Amino acid sequence: MAVSTLTLRRWHRRFALVLGLFFVVQGITGAISQNRFWLLQATDPGFYRADGSGPPAPPGDILADIQRERPGFQVAHMMYPAAVSPNTAIVVMGGRDIKRHDMSRIVLVNQFENKVITEQSATAGWVGIASAIHKWLIFGTPGKIILTILGIGVVTFSALGIVIWFRTRNTSRNVKGVVKFHRTAGIVAGLFIISVAGTGTALNLYTWAEKTSGRSVFKSNMEMPAGHAGMAMTPAVDANTAYATAQKAVGNLHMIAFGPAGPHAANYWFAFMDKQLKRTDVLVDPQTGKVVGSYPTGLTSGGDGVRGWLFPVHSGYVIGPVGGVIYSIIGVSVSLWVATGFIMWRRGRKPKRRIAAEAAA
Repeated sequence: MAVSTLTLRRWHRRFALVLGLFFVVQGITGAISQNRFWLLQATDPGFYRADGSGPPAPPGDILADIQRERPGFQVAHMMYPAAVSPNTAIVVMGGRDIKRHDMSRIVLVNQFENKVITEQSATAGWVGIASAIHKWLIFGTPGKIILTILGIGVVTFSALGIVIWFRTRNTSRNVKGVVKFHRTAGIVAGLFIISVAGTGTALNLYTWAEKTSGRSVFKSNMEMPAGHAGMAMTPAVDANTAYATAQKAVGNLHMIAFGPAGPHAANYWFAFMDKQLKRTDVLVDPQTGKVVGSYPTGLTSGGDGVRGWLFPVHSGYVIGPVGGVIYSIIGVSVSLWVATGFIMWRRGRKPKRRIAAEAAA
């Protein structure tokens, strides 16, 4: 049985407020997260900008620098800046609890001068908070569930809007003002929202399943076999040699993260990305210096195929760095476009209130 356009409009209007607000939050925090390196430099250059030229210091030099200037700091992993913003300081996650894999603090390092800039709490900074909100990390497992439900809702909501636009394209040619703008931009905005929200929801479900199944290369590397801790604390191969080996294994890719071998990790861990942000993780044995494995999308299995393209499509980098910029601009613009939907929703409520008041009188 075909559903009438009037019914579709009622459904679309009924869920407009909640799902619209959700997308506004996701669109703005997503743009902040995607451009976090630029924003960190712009808003707090004293801490996050690393002035200098030439190649950045390899991870072994950064480790030695931290050990010298921040004795007792236990490095969990390092986050190198994106290829498009090389002058952002390296963010070193870790802590001072030697009994566990602690990531409660960060150390910022100028990779061109081998200089520690500062040490601070891992939760410091509005950019980091925005990134956590975008992924709903602060809400734990309930946040994952809610994020999935709302993501599916936004995709369905946008699809309804496109169906309504198609059905009313002939009868709404003479509309003006906010309604005309909402309809004109709606088809493009709807397709954009379906693409971003659809891939984002799929990523949320995939990463959730991957973490619980133990297929994350980074996480599984932390779960060392019994009796290995003593060997891992004294690697026979230094971090710089391991880095050269890993780089050779992946070719001309940009390193975005590094994890040292030690009491909480069986192997050296490296994460690389290409210009489309397709990720490859590499593990290097700290005793032999040989590559343990190379893993698409940072997964021990199932990281290639469709899974490997989800983040490039979600971020816009599927067409390269320019796509990331375009997606950020569209994401913020669509968030503003949603405001026209709020105006229409609000206007639609006024006649109903007037009719209800007249009936009550």
